[in-house]
Amino acid sequence: MSWWKSIFGGEDVKEAAGAKGDASEEVGGLNFKTALEAHIKWKVRLMGVVDGTGTEVLDPRVVAQDNQCALGKWVYGQGGKDFGSHAEFKELVAAHTNFHKCAGHVLDLHLEGKDTAARQEIEGGSFAKASHETSRHLMRLWRSLGI
Repeated sequence: MSWWKSIFGGEDVKEAAGAKGDASEEVGGLNFKTALEAHIKWKVRLMGVVDGTGTEVLDPRVVAQDNQCALGKWVYGQGGKDFGSHAEFKELVAAHTNFHKCAGHVLDLHLEGKDTAARQEIEGGSFAKASHETSRHLMRLWRSLGI
């Protein structure tokens, strides 16, 4: 669980209760730690675009697609094959889909010149909530697989 604590700084460790301390970060072809870290970094990436401090050019139509990142490819590939009937997997898919739609919306707001609204989405609005839900469901799936 040290990797969970390193990502969340000890926050929400109750979410990980019951998980084996020596459990593998990789399950079914997905490194859960890497997937969590990648989705947490979206906040910084989006804020860099909105604030003009980042160097990335992000297309909202691409970002809004949930099958372009490593987690999305896994969900629609090996993960779906192995765990598609698992209830927590279905919850993760729904949360992840919403996460990408919200990220795309932040970029749309920015392109419309609505940077204040985009920042609000990132800091505490729909994107922030979707990010938390995706991380939570990813961790719950990892824990429930018990591997």
